[in-house]
Order: sequence, then structure tokens, then C-alpha cells
Amino acid sequence: MNSSPRPAQRSGVLLVDKPAGITSADLTNALKDKFRIQRVGHGGTLDPFATGLMVVLIGEATKVARFLLEGDKEYEAVATLGSETDTGDFTGEVVNKSEVPELALADWQEFAKSWTGTVRQTPPAYSAIKVKGKPLYEYARNGEEVEVPTREVTIREFEIKSSGPEKVEFRVLCSGGTYVRALAADLAMAAGTSAHLSALRRTASSSFRVKNALPLDSMLKLSLDELPVRPLEEALAHLPQVSVNEILALKIRQGNLAAFEALRGQIDKPGYFLVLDSSGPKPLPVAVCNHHPMMRPSCTIERVFDQRLSQT
Repeated sequence: MNSSPRPAQRSGVLLVDKPAGITSADLTNALKDKFRIQRVGHGGTLDPFATGLMVVLIGEATKVARFLLEGDKEYEAVATLGSETDTGDFTGEVVNKSEVPELALADWQEFAKSWTGTVRQTPPAYSAIKVKGKPLYEYARNGEEVEVPTREVTIREFEIKSSGPEKVEFRVLCSGGTYVRALAADLAMAAGTSAHLSALRRTASSSFRVKNALPLDSMLKLSLDELPVRPLEEALAHLPQVSVNEILALKIRQGNLAAFEALRGQIDKPGYFLVLDSSGPKPLPVAVCNHHPMMRPSCTIERVFDQRLSQT
């Protein structure tokens, strides 16, 4: 029996540049096994063929996954024109072919404008979104038909970088939950043809950028102490922040909603906000809370962080 103690647990954020050919679960499991980390999560999956930024959360930081999933994402992609696959990408079987009209770059840019803003999107058949408790890809693999509900997403920026008779390269900044495969298919349909993704790379997630990420193979060569763990609160940089003293921090950690009465002047907008304990040399995350100005109580506590583990 191995009685050696487990390494001290760390909490925070790891920025990993995912290689093609592995699943998001493969990536997090590799880190978990190598560094013997008890709790590992992420701020959004990537398809096996895709590359780019994976925001990996360890320790107490796993509690903020849902807030990262909802954050904006940025991708660079290549759509191959003239053929549609059952998966929406090059790993699937071709199910439809169509002629590709002769279009200039300006034409594609004009089509992209119609898919910028708030749009309704139908998730691909091969996706992890659940219908009746089961992922869509399970229905697709079993040949079962199921009604797929549309969802509202926001395309903040849709830049067509280059175009040709065979492919279109583009960059998209979008809300969490957007399917780039579906966006490529919709763009092609607007142009009178079909398409599937032949490349996809995530370049940003919330406030994080892939340029600051470390390739997975490089990260796996490090020791636990060498891991470039970022503070938990960086994952919540997009949220408004409220500072409290040590006494209020303790009350909030204990679930005392009356503590928020002392913060009325600091909380003015509805929605999530981060509470920080500013009594020490470094502000420490206390909790993520939600402000409901028209309800009583006006604030609820969504996630509470252990003070001992919130530091990297």
C-alpha cells in the first residue's frame, strides 16, 4: 500500500493550448493524472479536431466553471465550401454536395452581416447539448430523430478574412454556447451553397487569450510547483467587484444574507458580482453573488470560496 501523502492542493486557472486529436476530457484527465489534482474542470469544451485555448480550473476554481461557460469566446475557423457533413466538420460523412457560386470577398462579408447580432441557431446533430436528458450525438449515432430546439446566441463580431472557390476563412467573437459549425453552415446557406468546418481554433475565452497559454505537452513536462497557476479571481474578471472587510467576508461565507445590507451603495446593477475580502495584503475571493434589486432578499449567494484554498 502506497502511504505517501498527496501533494498539497492548489487552486486557480491553467491556460492550456489544446492540440488536435484529443477530447477536452482527455486533456483534463492528463493534467489530473500527472499532477494528482483532486478537482479539475474547465470553462468550455473543444471538439477533438479543434485546437486552442482551454481554460482549465483546479481546486476551488472549479466552482466558477458556469460563469466562464457563459462568457464570450473567440474563434478562427476555415469552412470548406460545397459539401455538408453529418457532423458539420471534416471528421464526418459527406451527406450533401452543392455548387459553389462565384463570390468576391465583399459578397461573403455582406452575408456575414446578416448573421451578426442576436440570432437563433440550431445546434448540430453531433453536439453535447441534451434533449430529454440525452446528448444529441447519442441520438445521431443511433439514427434516432429528435426535435432539436433552437437557441438564441449573440455574434458580436463576424470577420471574413479571406475567401476562394473552395474555402472561407473567418474570425468570430460570440457568446458562450455558440456553435461555430452551425454558423459556418448558415453562412454557406445564405450564399446558396453548403459547407463544413475544416479547421477551428479558439483564441480567447472571457478575458483569457491563447497567446498566454502553454501547449499541453509542455505543461505536462513541468512539476506541480512549476505550474503557471493564475489566481481564481482572474476567471471572474468580467464580473463587477465589491470589497468587504474581514467581518463581512466571514458573514457572507456563513450564508448570512443580512451582511449585504452594508453593501447597498456598492451594488447598483442586477446580475452576478464578485465579493473580495480586502482586509489582507492581497484581496481574496469570498463568493460570487447575484443581485436581484426587485426581490427580497435582494442578493443571493451563488458560490462560496474556501479562504485557505483560494490562493495559488
